[in-house]
This record gives sequence, C-alpha cells and structure tokens, in this order.
Amino acid sequence: MFDQVRKRYLTGIAWFIASLVICETNDAITKFLGKGLSPLHVIFGRFFFSTLTLFPFMLGRAENFRSRYWGANCLRGLILFVGMFIWCYGLDASQLSIACLINFTTPMFTLILAAFILKEKIGRPRIIATIIGFLGVAVVLNPRTASFPIAAAALFLISAVFFAALDVLNKILVTRENTLTSLFYTGFFTMLFSAAAVVIVHCKGREGAPLIFWEFISGLLSVELAHILLLILLGIGANLLMFCILKSFSHVDISATAPFRYIELILASAFEYLFFGEKISINAVWGAIIIVPSVIYLARYEAKARLRHRQKEPISSLRCC
Repeated sequence: MFDQVRKRYLTGIAWFIASLVICETNDAITKFLGKGLSPLHVIFGRFFFSTLTLFPFMLGRAENFRSRYWGANCLRGLILFVGMFIWCYGLDASQLSIACLINFTTPMFTLILAAFILKEKIGRPRIIATIIGFLGVAVVLNPRTASFPIAAAALFLISAVFFAALDVLNKILVTRENTLTSLFYTGFFTMLFSAAAVVIVHCKGREGAPLIFWEFISGLLSVELAHILLLILLGIGANLLMFCILKSFSHVDISATAPFRYIELILASAFEYLFFGEKISINAVWGAIIIVPSVIYLARYEAKARLRHRQKEPISSLRCC
C-alpha cells in the first residue's frame, strides 16, 4: 500500500516537473521569436498551431465541439490574448527569471479577484501571505541599478492580473464543460483575437479589405521556416503543458506540487544564461526569497481549507453519479 502511494506521488511530481520544463521552454522560444516577429504574430502562431494540433483529438466525439458557454469561452480567449500580448512585450525586454518570479504572484491576484467576483472569504492567513508576496514584488520592482528593466517587470505584473482573471473564470467553468472542449475553444478564440489585432495593425492608413487580407496572408507566408517550426513547437508545447498539469493533478493534490514550483525559477535562470547569456539579478534573488515561501504557504493553506470544506459537506453530496 505504501509503495503504491509513493509511486503515485512520484508519478504526479514527475508530471508536474515536466510541465515546468515545458513552460520555461515555451517562454524561451517566445523570447527568441520576439527578436524576429512581433508579439501579435507570435501569439497568433502559438494558438493557431495549438488549435490545429488539438483538432484531431476533437474529432473523436461530436460532443467535443458542442459548448453551452460560447460567451465565456470568447471572454477567456480575450483575457488570454491580452495577458499573453503584455507578457510577450515584457519578455522581449526582460529576463526569463524575472518573468517567472513575478508570474508567481498570479495566485495572489486570483485570491483578491475571487473575493470580489466570487464573494469568497479571504481570512487573515491569506491576507498575510498575499501582503508578504507583494512585498517581494516591491523588492523586484524597486531596483538599485539603473539597468533594471522596471517597465518590463511592471508589464509582467499587469499580465499576472489578467492570468488571475482567467483562473477565476476557469474556476467558474471547470465543472460545467468538458476539458478538451474548453481548451480547444479558448485557444481558438485567442487565435481569432490575435489575427484580428494583426489585421487592425495592417489597416492603419490603408484602404481596401482584400488588399489588407492579402498582405496579412503574404506576411504569414514570408515568415522564415525556422520561425514556423518554432511556432509549431510552441503550439504543441501549449497543449503538452496543460496535459502534464492535468496528469499531475490526477495523481497528487495541488498543494503537493507547491514546494516544487521554485524549480521553474531555477530552470528560467539556467535557460536565460545558456541561451541568452543573462544572469539573474540580485533583486530577483531577494524577491524570490520572499515570494516563493509565501506562495507555497498560500497553496498549502488553500489545500487544507478545501479539505475542511469537504469534511463539512453532507455525505450525500459526496456520492458519485
């Protein structure tokens, strides 16, 4: 029995670490593509190939294409597009480690938004953990060196707010729609919004819809083969990332993965040093020392709160259908 529990735990953690590796690989690819493509083209390519690679799996069941929440899926696509757009702009001018570190604040913003939107009670431990986390962000955003990309770091903070809003929306819909359907349409609408944004940029000071459309298509066709291959990897990586996370959470509780999340910061620092010749700043180190423990504490507290809530529920509500 103990061996089975241990095997299940190790399997879940292995899937989670795999998701961290994929996540940072995607960020490194995005940063590299940002040197040759605009953020709009990167986002469009990512979600175009993400949607395209999911399509064969959607064909297995006709129900996968049916959704009762078109408006919610469209809103998710819009929020994800805006968040990714801001993220890509910041990533182009900053370091992977700083982006990773500030992204750790997303659960804290999620907590705040959930209190206002879902009317959830925050409680003193959550408030303290959130305040400490934001103090860590203040350390990162208040550098002593003039070369620190504070504008880019601020963009990461804004994108974290959008990702938190996405988490709240996902929390509302997580039990109401098929995961595959949700993934497909979120990526599909994100692709549409990014395509529309590219067309709008082309429309500036020009006339004639057919000409603009042709310029958009020809612009995509003129992308270098190496960039197209990286965009395909980015799209596949986006789907693999969610697959690994879902596999991980099917084996272990979310709180069990919290102590391993700091590995993402190590991976980001290693990737930025190996591929971009950048070193992590001292401000980011001090920020990590403050932020990471608060995020781990918050994740563990949330898990205990969920467990207490389940224990208080009537037995009838715990039965399977």
